[in-house]
Amino acid sequence: MPVKHTKLMEILKKSYYILFFIVTIALIYVLYPKQGKFKYEFQKGNPWKHEDLIAPFDFPILKSSVAIQAEKDSILKGFIPFFVINRNIESSQLNNLETDVENAFSVIEPSVDSSKIDSIKSYLTALYSGLYERGILENSVDMYEPLTGKESLYIVADNIARSVPKETILSLKSAYLIVNNLVKGKSLSDENFLELQQKLDFNKYLEPNLTYDKSANESAKAELLAPVSTTRGLVPAGVRIISRGEIVSGENYTILESLKQAYELKRSYGGWLSFSIIGQMLLVLSIMGLLVLYLVNFNRKIFEKKRNFSLILSTILITFMLARLLYDTKYLSFYLLPVCILPILIRTFIGARMAIFIHLLTVLMIGSLAPNSFEYIFIQLFAGTIAVVSLNKLHRRGHLIITSLLITVTYIVLYFIFEMIKEGSFESVNWSEFKWFAGNGLLILIAYPLIYIYEKIFGFISDVTLMELSDTNHPLLRRLAEEAPGTFQHSMQVANLAEEFIVKTYGNPMLVRTGALYHDVGKILNPQFFVENQVSGQNPHQKLTHLKSAEKIIGHVKDGVTLARKHNIPEPIIDFIKTHQGNGIVKYFYLKQKEENPSEDIPVDKYSYPGPNPVTRETAVVMLADGVEAATRSLPEKSEESLNKVINQIIDSKVENHELDDAPITFKDIREIKTVFLEKLRNIYHLRIQYPEENKK
Repeated sequence: MPVKHTKLMEILKKSYYILFFIVTIALIYVLYPKQGKFKYEFQKGNPWKHEDLIAPFDFPILKSSVAIQAEKDSILKGFIPFFVINRNIESSQLNNLETDVENAFSVIEPSVDSSKIDSIKSYLTALYSGLYERGILENSVDMYEPLTGKESLYIVADNIARSVPKETILSLKSAYLIVNNLVKGKSLSDENFLELQQKLDFNKYLEPNLTYDKSANESAKAELLAPVSTTRGLVPAGVRIISRGEIVSGENYTILESLKQAYELKRSYGGWLSFSIIGQMLLVLSIMGLLVLYLVNFNRKIFEKKRNFSLILSTILITFMLARLLYDTKYLSFYLLPVCILPILIRTFIGARMAIFIHLLTVLMIGSLAPNSFEYIFIQLFAGTIAVVSLNKLHRRGHLIITSLLITVTYIVLYFIFEMIKEGSFESVNWSEFKWFAGNGLLILIAYPLIYIYEKIFGFISDVTLMELSDTNHPLLRRLAEEAPGTFQHSMQVANLAEEFIVKTYGNPMLVRTGALYHDVGKILNPQFFVENQVSGQNPHQKLTHLKSAEKIIGHVKDGVTLARKHNIPEPIIDFIKTHQGNGIVKYFYLKQKEENPSEDIPVDKYSYPGPNPVTRETAVVMLADGVEAATRSLPEKSEESLNKVINQIIDSKVENHELDDAPITFKDIREIKTVFLEKLRNIYHLRIQYPEENKK
């Protein structure tokens, strides 16, 4: 039954790999552009390396974007903007003014002649009507961008447009000044008007009535720009465009770009089974096949883990999907795509070498979609390498920000170099492209929340999470320190020993330290059964049988796994709990049982830990550090000789019992572990050098 179950699991695993691979290829095939690509690669400033190029058909010569924009700017320079007068505002305010004047005179002087009141109302109506007819803006005309550099503007009233000088337009503030000056002058010559002025606030009847009609202006601009052509002339079929060895620059470059666009438009849709798309997909298939070959032959352990395989293929697929999205977007640059997030994710969860290789394959795949493929691939490969090298750790958010800045600077410098090669002058560099690199650098910061998401989806663990877990204020570690203080101190020393070795050799120091801190958390449930937590003279094992005592000791592994999962500790840390004792035996109680019952056949499995044995470098080092620290702690006298003897004894017994067979630990590593542990323990126990005694006469 176990054999059949193992075979079934192996078949299901292979099926998953094959299905995932096929689905990835199929999705890339669906997303791949179904149009022909220009078969020649060329770069401005470099020689034409192909055969002499003859025009295969008639095609127009495209104007440069600079030339088109200059032509549009020239046309728009003479464009006069439209502003619309709102007659309802004038009507409403004049009605309010007339009503307020009548009410004011009924309070001030009821006996005032009605003809006098009508005269004052007529004066004010004419004043405000004149101001509203000129047009009142909220702010000064100089603050309106459409009026910059203009001498006049169109005012639209009652569907009739009239051109007026810009200087005649009033701002709300200037209208206030005109009203205040005229009202003040009128008050000096008319006693009744003076009384009215003291009663009313004449500024409140002024309101902006002139607005910029954006839709009308845009329509007018579009109508003016419609005749602007994007082409200038025609290249007839059969004309030689460029010869081998000729430098691609100036007019040649423009004609080649025109031919490239015309060629791709002519073959805008090649169909699902055209030779072009089949060729491109065979290229993609070869790249994906190279990925599988690399994983199988050089990183089989990575390949054998489904989560690693799933992470790699999913990140490649998502990156390609985003690239395809930008491919169809006219207004965004291909350099905006944050490709360097891919190597950052792979570097964080799998490793640096794997990240660079995956980045290489992905850039080769999406590079065919980008304009100037060689330039794009070169810059992306360089930036990806910088990302992997600079992000050797991710303990804090600042590390990712620094990496993002380095990537942005790399993009800018390399793009500037290519522009200098192509244009040959500092003035011709396209500075507007630099904004896309700044945007790319900001998008790189999305990697931080993505790392958290990938952790939850695929079950990985990052350095940021390890930093959080290794904080001794974590609820589980705090509980360990309070309920099993001896075990907590033991775990701290194990973490120091194991981390010291990993730092001096290779591996993940944060992972090994965190795993060591949690390896004995199962002792929380029965702390009194472990010697480091026992008060002098109190040993609960004296009341138990040897088998029951062994079960209590062995049970801390299972209890630790249960507690860890209850506190949502990631599986990579739980592996340290499972493996720190491997399949070892609780020797003390096993030997005691044999000593007291020499005639009985004592089953070893009842006194053995459930395992499994360590399968990683980090878990193996924690197992050795755990055994060494526990043994040296119990030494009655700690000298260099006694420490060295115990270290050798503990580690050699692990090797002889085959408890390290599944871990990537070499004999050289064993020697280095012994040396590092001895040095560290000497520092912990403050052992001094023994000086020779002075000879006595």
